[in-house]
Amino acid sequence: MSDSPKLTALSGEISAQLFKNPRMGVPRAVYWSCNIEFAPIPDTSAATADENEGWACTLLCDWITWPVRDWRQIDGLTLANCVGPMEVEASLYLFNVHQPLTSIELAFRRTVASKFRVRGRIVGDLEDLEGRALRDVSANFEVDAEFTGLAVVPENLNPKPKSEERATQALASHADLTAYEQPLRDKVGWLFRPRT
Repeated sequence: MSDSPKLTALSGEISAQLFKNPRMGVPRAVYWSCNIEFAPIPDTSAATADENEGWACTLLCDWITWPVRDWRQIDGLTLANCVGPMEVEASLYLFNVHQPLTSIELAFRRTVASKFRVRGRIVGDLEDLEGRALRDVSANFEVDAEFTGLAVVPENLNPKPKSEERATQALASHADLTAYEQPLRDKVGWLFRPRT
């Protein structure tokens, strides 16, 4: 495969988590993520059309740090509005590997309830299945994305909140809790879903 893949955005998801790792120099804060699913890239090595499910293709953008306490305040923001010591990390998961990007732009506009319209542009030097370089692969896209909530995972914090009350207390100094529903407990922690 030597042709540059055509990237067509299908859907998106926005999430956030309370996180801290002093050994890595990551202060306690709310960190946002945005994932964009693209249409699968056709597998040119497939023998038949029935075998050609294609290669999964996902944009992963993590460690977004916006100066907001309410998820609704990301309306109108871009990656240029990020603050803090962490740098945004972005990669394109394609051909079963994470491929770093040289440039990424994302802008968020709230549409209805907890949905946002995400406009973006990515540029990167990718590598195909045979190890050949695909220089300056780029895509402009506009897609709907759902904000799924803000997670508090005990393993990501110290001290580790062991109850809903402690998780809520840990989050209170970093987020406006009136913007979120009562948390749901899952296998790894608590999820504060958006209140619309």
